[in-house]
Amino acid sequence: MTAIAAIKLGHKTHIFASAKNDPACSVADDLTIADFCDKRALESFAQSVDLVTIESENIPCSAIDIVSQHTDFYPGKKALHISQNRLREKDFIRDLSIKTADYKSIQNYNQLLESSETFSYPVRLKTTEMGYDGKGQYMIENDSELKQFASFDWNKEYILEASVDLLKEVSIVVARDKNGKVAFFPIAENHHVDGILNTSIAPAKIDNKLAQEVQKTAEKIATALDVVGILAIEFFITQNHELLVNELAPRPHNSCHWSLDACNVSQFEQLVRIICGLSMQEVVLRFPCMTKNIIGNDIYNSHKYLSNEKASLTIYGKKEVRDKRKMGHVNIDLSY
Repeated sequence: MTAIAAIKLGHKTHIFASAKNDPACSVADDLTIADFCDKRALESFAQSVDLVTIESENIPCSAIDIVSQHTDFYPGKKALHISQNRLREKDFIRDLSIKTADYKSIQNYNQLLESSETFSYPVRLKTTEMGYDGKGQYMIENDSELKQFASFDWNKEYILEASVDLLKEVSIVVARDKNGKVAFFPIAENHHVDGILNTSIAPAKIDNKLAQEVQKTAEKIATALDVVGILAIEFFITQNHELLVNELAPRPHNSCHWSLDACNVSQFEQLVRIICGLSMQEVVLRFPCMTKNIIGNDIYNSHKYLSNEKASLTIYGKKEVRDKRKMGHVNIDLSY
């Protein structure tokens, strides 16, 4: 979707991917199919393009170090480095005097026992890296479930997060250009099922005071990370209307896919504009909208949206259908 936005603005795209059946490869002008540890391929790729951006934060920083020797990289290595490790991310946010859920670094079972006594159940154990859509996450509800981790594989680093008295989850995408100017996409309200984003609705039903706090926090984080591009931030809102930052993603985010149809500029086009030195747009929401993710075998029933005049269907073209895998989305106009 970023490549399509770039093509729309007259740019050519070169995709570096680990597999030739990755969806972006079908719309690219040029391809490099190689491992992200392949130094020679990375150098050749970087020397052939004017600039590089990412669509995932799970790209090794070592690859970015190589690329950056030959061309410009956006949103910047600092944003990538911080966001790809949950513990590093939480520490960074706390250092900005911004609130998060309580958390502890966990290296072994004894530390898990000690920290679980500090937090009341339920608690969530997560890998610090590479976990998404509920992967690498374990909900622990009681002492009996906790004991099962005595024989756990502790070769990875983990973070334990305390439970939150949750009212709702929201997110925002903030765009920041090379001069430090920011623009905000509307705040979305998110609903998850089994740890996977199911729907995002914009605008979120929150009061103006809280909305201003979300924007202020987003700008503070984007500035501290020196982001050039876009940054998605997920928040928890507690029953007491306290705002907690959950996660960061310095790239286009699933919770803002409604911008493709409901805004004057999508998150993808905004990203392309910024990194290519074009003018950044002030974002206008044309109508309230819901993104509904099409997950796993739901892809086989997605044709039902084609007869809905308020729906806009996007199929990603992923070759393998797997349980809990995002296969596409539909944006539904909620105006009446």
